[in-house]
Amino acid sequence: MGLSYFENVGYFLRNCNGKTLRYDQACLQIVTNEQISFWSQYEECEDCILLKTADFNQTGDVVIETFSPLRYVVQNEQGRSCNGTYAFGEFGQYSLNLTNGWPEECQPRMTAEPDAAFLPILTAIVVLLSMATLWYIVKGIGKRVVAGRFYARYFAREDNELGSETRVLTTEASVPRSPTRSRLRSLDIFRGFSIALMIFVNAGGGGYGIFKHSVWNGLTVADVVFPWFAFAMGEALVLSLHARLRTSLPRLSAFGQVARRSLFLSLIGICLSSVDVSWSDVRLPGVLQRLAAMYLIVGALECAFMRTSQNMTPGRSLFRDITAGWQQWLATLLLVAIQMCITLTVAAPGCPRGYAGPGGLHRTASGDFTLQNCTGGIAGYIDRLILGTSHLYKGGRYRDVYHTKLPYDPEGILGVLSGVLVVQAGAHATRIMLAYNHARARIMRWVFWSIVFGVSGGALCMFTKDGGPIPVNKPLWSVSYCLVTSSMAFFIQAALYFLVDLKNKWGGRPLYYAGQNALFLYIGSELLKRNFPLHWHIAAPTHSQLLATHAAAMLMWLAVGVALYKKRIFIAL
Repeated sequence: MGLSYFENVGYFLRNCNGKTLRYDQACLQIVTNEQISFWSQYEECEDCILLKTADFNQTGDVVIETFSPLRYVVQNEQGRSCNGTYAFGEFGQYSLNLTNGWPEECQPRMTAEPDAAFLPILTAIVVLLSMATLWYIVKGIGKRVVAGRFYARYFAREDNELGSETRVLTTEASVPRSPTRSRLRSLDIFRGFSIALMIFVNAGGGGYGIFKHSVWNGLTVADVVFPWFAFAMGEALVLSLHARLRTSLPRLSAFGQVARRSLFLSLIGICLSSVDVSWSDVRLPGVLQRLAAMYLIVGALECAFMRTSQNMTPGRSLFRDITAGWQQWLATLLLVAIQMCITLTVAAPGCPRGYAGPGGLHRTASGDFTLQNCTGGIAGYIDRLILGTSHLYKGGRYRDVYHTKLPYDPEGILGVLSGVLVVQAGAHATRIMLAYNHARARIMRWVFWSIVFGVSGGALCMFTKDGGPIPVNKPLWSVSYCLVTSSMAFFIQAALYFLVDLKNKWGGRPLYYAGQNALFLYIGSELLKRNFPLHWHIAAPTHSQLLATHAAAMLMWLAVGVALYKKRIFIAL
C-alpha cells in the first residue's frame, strides 16, 4: 500500500450524480451506449444471490458502500455479461467502460483516489499517546527537580484512595509475606476502559467498521466491550460477596442483595428502552437486562457455594482456584450445555435443525430460499414466541445486508445461558486472586486460562470467520464468542495487574476514575447520547467529523467520572 493511500484526496470529489457521498461510500460510473442491468452483492452477505442495483441505457453513476468488497455482474439485453469483485475505497471515483467490448471479467478503473479513511483515527491515537508521554515526562521531571511536600504529594501515586469494594489480598511476587489490604486498581481500570470504549462505540465509533458490530459472524472491537464489562462485573461480584460473607452475613441475605440489584438493573434497562417509544413497542431485552440476568445467576451460585478464605484448601495446591469453585463451574457448564443442545438440535418451525444464521438472503446463492424467516434460528424463534416481535430490537446491520424481515434481538433469552460463562470466567479470575497470594501464581493462571479459553473458542470456529460447528457470533452470544472474549479479558487482566498493581508503572487515570462509577456513566451516556453537546447533526459526515463528535462525547463522560471521584461520589445500586 503506497503512501498516497493516506492522502486526503477525496475531499473535493464527494459528488456522485448529484448526490453528496457520505463516509464509507464511493462513486462508480458505468460508461455504456446500450441498455444494461447492474447486479451486485456485498461479500459480507455470505452465500447470497446478486440483486439488481440499477438499469442504464446511457452513462450513469451508482453509489457503492465500501464496508465490504462488492461482487457484481453487468448484463445487456442480448445476454452478454461480465463480472468482477472489487474493493472500493471511501470517496473514491471509479469508471467501468463497456463501450469497448465485453470481457468475461471487467474491472473498474480508478479516476480519483479514495480518501485515507483511517488517517483521522491514526492521528487521534498519535496525539493521545503523545499527550500521555508528555505528561509522564513532566511528571518524572517534577519528581526529581521540584522540591517540596506539595509537589511530592501531587505527583505521588494515590495508593489509599476510597472507592469501590475491589480490595484483595496482595503480596510481592518474590518474597512471601503476610497478606495486606491494598487497592486492586487493575480491576477498576479494566472496568473504566470497558465503559469508555462502550460509550465511544455506542456513540457511533467515528463511523468506522471496526467500531460497529459484526454483520453476523465475526468479531470487531464493538463486539468485545460488552463481554469485557460482564467479565469485570463477575470479578467485582466475587470480591463483594467474599467480603460480606467473611463478616458472617447470612447467605440468604447476600442473595437478597444480589436479587435486588438485578431487579434494579432490569428496571433501569427497560426505562432506557422506553424513551420516545410506546409501551406496546418497548424493547424488553437489552444490555442492562442481560447483565442483570447473568448477575443474578452467577450471584446465586456464589451465594450458595462460595468458600471464604477460612474454608479454602490450605497448602500449595496447584488447583486451589478450581477446587474453590468447582460447583459453580459445574452449574455454569450445565447451562452452557443446555444452550448448545437447544441451538444445535432444536429446529424452529419451517427451519432446518441447527440453523443459526441471519435468514433473509442467506444461502440463496446455493438455491436454498427457505431461510427467509429463520433469522437467529431457534434463539430468534424463542424470543419472538415469548416476548413478541414488537418488543425486540428492530435494528442490526444484518437487516440491511441480508434483507431480513423478522427482528432478532442480540440480548435475547437463550444467550443468557452462554453469557453466564463470561461472568463466571470473571468470577474465576477473582477466585485466583483470593486463592493465591503470590503475583506470579496469579498471572500464570490468568494467562493459562486465557490460552485455554482462546484455543477452545478457536477450535469451535476452526479459527475462521464462518467455519466450524459454532462460529464466533455476537448476536447469538455463541459459546465460541464467549470463550474468545473471555480469553481476551483474562489476558488484559493479567497485563493490567502486572503493570499497575505489581510494577506500579501506570496509575490508570482517568480510566481508574471512570471505573468507580461505570454503571452511572453508561446510563447517563445512553440517556443523553442524542443531545448537545454530546451529539450534533452533520449533514454529510466524514470519519474525521464523526470521530471528533464521538470522541468528545467519550471524553466528556470521562471528565464526569473524574469529577465524581474528586468529590468522593460513588453511585451504586
